[in-house]
Amino acid sequence: MEARICALEKFAIETRDRLARIETRLDTFVTKDYLHKELNAMTWKLLGAGSAMVASVYWIARNVH
Repeated sequence: MEARICALEKFAIETRDRLARIETRLDTFVTKDYLHKELNAMTWKLLGAGSAMVASVYWIARNVH
């Protein structure tokens, strides 16, 4: 019985250490919320740049003879 308890205690320590390493690695992953915010910001930047280009081409077409 003593050997079984020692084996379980050793297993618990190893499991705790592995879980700590996993939790440490999880902090480096991108979250879904962060990704959504970044994609939203990028979309608005692209729309703004596209609108500026369309306005520039329109102005050139109307004013350059």
